[in-house]
Order: sequence, then structure tokens, then C-alpha cells
Amino acid sequence: ATMTWRDKGQKYTAVFRPLGAADAMGMEQLAVEVTTERHGERLVTDLTMTRLAFSNFGQFVNRWDPEVGIHDDVIDGRFHSNTSFVVHREGRKAPVFNGRVTVADVRDVSTAGDDAGYLNRRKMFPAGIERRVRRIALPERAFANADTPRSQRFERDTALTFHADGSVAWRALDAVADESRRDLGDEPFYLIAADEAVLHVQGTVDGKVLVYSPSDIVITGDLYYAGDPRAPHADDYLGLVTEGTVAIAEPEITGSGDLEIFASIYARQRFVVRRFRSQRSGTLLVHGSLTAGTLGATEPRYATRIEFDNRLTTMRAPGFPLSDRYELDSASGEWRVVTTQ
Repeated sequence: ATMTWRDKGQKYTAVFRPLGAADAMGMEQLAVEVTTERHGERLVTDLTMTRLAFSNFGQFVNRWDPEVGIHDDVIDGRFHSNTSFVVHREGRKAPVFNGRVTVADVRDVSTAGDDAGYLNRRKMFPAGIERRVRRIALPERAFANADTPRSQRFERDTALTFHADGSVAWRALDAVADESRRDLGDEPFYLIAADEAVLHVQGTVDGKVLVYSPSDIVITGDLYYAGDPRAPHADDYLGLVTEGTVAIAEPEITGSGDLEIFASIYARQRFVVRRFRSQRSGTLLVHGSLTAGTLGATEPRYATRIEFDNRLTTMRAPGFPLSDRYELDSASGEWRVVTTQ
């Protein structure tokens, strides 16, 4: 693609060349060559742009439910909402957004609760907040459902349990049958449900895995990585991707106390906590990223903390959805003279 524009009377032309992603876990890029002419000389400079994955955001929300407010949540990493969002203030409790916050709306924040009129923006948004940014659309389909030998398909509702030895076990929920098991290996692996099948997940992931359901995904227990993602050379990645809903199971299934999820989550329709009105259990900790069409309430059952996995700035879970947005990654910073033949 080519684009031409003028700035202060000077004409510029940019030529965009797609570089693609190195593999299913890499980022797509564009090489950009910008040219202009000055004093009879042709000048060229080079840029590189990177296509954002939705996992580049600590939290991304397509449409904020006005009946749901962020209370005393803590969100690390970038936050983006395509609509204004609600902050629920009560006493001294208030959310904190530790990363850059952007909102694609004329309004950014509305308040609710006992102290609805007061908003300490400097304390709540230490990295700043920007409104009226360009809207980022969700893709029509999050996963291409490619046929690959490094995959396992499920035709019925199925419970998946990851094991720290690098394997995954599963059993159909509507049948009394022996559990099946398969090694994940070192390369990306895909666990794919049929159109109406719901996948239930828990366990410890040792591998690079995408769990995909066109319908729904239910988290039934903690999801850990076998290795600490903050350690050098950490290589465990989990993506939970659905065109429907990602749900936290009922308290009698998950148990009491904190619930920890090491994963990149993409729920095109909704992310919900079932029985959220039950008594306080603990904190819902997402170590990774959370993208949702909209969010259901989590409190009083859980306070929420999102701890962004810094590896997700340059890598993503296998096949994790990419956005329609490119951002400047690098620039040569200088113009060079090109001799025309």
C-alpha cells in the first residue's frame, strides 16, 4: 500500500511492505519507506511498525456495561476501552490503573457509589488517561481453526487438566469414560472445541498452548505456569480464546480463597464471574492479559488484580488474536540521499 500527504507544503510518500510474523507466537510487522524531494534530491527514511495483539493490553474492553463499575481493582499494563467506563468509589477504596489508559469516546470515566463526585485522577491514573482515541475493533472471528497435527479436537463438553510434566488430560463431561492424556511438546499446541462444545480448564501449563472454543470456556480452578514467567528464558504461554464467554465457575467448584490465572484471555462476548454476589472469597489474579467484549461484575466475591506479563509486549500465545492497529516500533531517525538513475 502507498500513502501520499503534504506537510508545510512538502510532499511525502510512504510505501508499506508487510513482513508478517516469524511464527504463530510472533507479531506481524510493516516496513515503511518514506520518501520526499528537497532541493532536487530524493530523500528516504525507514520505519518499522508492529501490529498490536490484544494481549498487548493488560485489559481491553469493547463495550463497558454501565451497570458494572471498577471498584478497588488494580490493573497493570495498558488499558483500553472503546466506550467510557464506570468507577465505583466507596470510602477510601478506588481502582488504580498503573499503565497508559486510552478511551475511544468523548467521555472517559463516570463515577458511581458513595463518593461519586470525587475522582483523584493523578492517583488513579499515574501514567495518564487519553480520550477520543481511535476505536479498535474486535475481529469477526478470533481464530482461524486451522488444521494442524499439533492439535486435539473435542466434539462434546470437556474438562481439561494441565499437568506440570508437560501433558494435558481430558474427559467428556457427559460420559463415564477413562481419562485421555497427551504430551504437549515444545512447539505450539492447539486444543480446539467443536461449535457448541464448552471447555472447562484448570491445572499447571508446561508448554505453549491455545485453548479455543467457538462457544464458551469455563475456568474451574487455578491456572499456573510450570515456570515463573518473570524468569529469564521463561517459555510457558497459555491463551484462552472464545467467540462467546469466559466464565469463572461457581464457588463450590473453584473453592474459597484467591483464584490465580496465568494466561492471555480473549472473550469476544463477555468475561463473567458466576455467583459474584456470594460472600467475599479473595482476589481474582490474572497474570497476563484480559480482553472482553464486555465485563460482568466480580464483587463482592472477588476483588480483581491484573498483573501484565511483560513478555506479551513482544510475544503472544500461539495464534492469539491480532488487532487492526499498528504502532511505530522503530525509526532510523535520519534521511539518506538516494541517487536516481
